[in-house]
Amino acid sequence: MPIQFNMNTQKAIESVLWIIQNGESNMYNIWKILFSAEKYHINKYGRPITGDQYVAMEYGTVPSWLYNAAKIEKPGIGFFKREKSLVADREPMMDYLSISDVKALKHGFDEYAGLDFNSVKEKNHREPAWQKNYVGNSSAPIPFEDIIEEEWLKEDLALVSNYMVV
Repeated sequence: MPIQFNMNTQKAIESVLWIIQNGESNMYNIWKILFSAEKYHINKYGRPITGDQYVAMEYGTVPSWLYNAAKIEKPGIGFFKREKSLVADREPMMDYLSISDVKALKHGFDEYAGLDFNSVKEKNHREPAWQKNYVGNSSAPIPFEDIIEEEWLKEDLALVSNYMVV
């Protein structure tokens, strides 16, 4: 049974706003911060932060729903795209993010924030989940199974993931 989570779009938006508030607005870096945070959180706490489906694209891992939401270049959901940056039009609502969510976001932030494009690309392309799923010039879904490092956790989440509230 594949591991599939019900996405929490509000937590996804608040996570992006948290990253922007903490000083990273480059959209490319934000997606990698989120991937790192999700990977850290699911492996340490047994659940993702947002449940967004990641895809392996030419330049690395990207959260599918957030990526599509960011293409809207006008205010509406809390942030909007301006050239290669995301701009917040409000502060994050921290009640949506748990202490462990913020800890994981800090982990991802420390890993990718402020790095130049080539450094981010090189680092993210070393991710086994990206390497396993990227198929030249297209975007391929990254199964959560490929993000989870422990077999026992994969087995447990296969049974309960689609019932979990993220």
